[in-house]
Amino acid sequence: MARRARLSWPEERRQASEVVVRRVDPGRGWTLEQARDLVRQGYSVERVAERTGFPPQMLKVAEVAADE
Repeated sequence: MARRARLSWPEERRQASEVVVRRVDPGRGWTLEQARDLVRQGYSVERVAERTGFPPQMLKVAEVAADE
């Protein structure tokens, strides 16, 4: 009686790549929400960015929201 051979291939396992979390913390004691609130109050984006350390691109979101 012939034996049945089991064919086995190596399992293809794909490892998930590491998750990279990036946070902007300028270390000046301001939160992003506080900085955006200053923009909503009428301060210029450039001035708030200089004072709080957050990039102007992150603060422009508040400027657009204030205009609506």
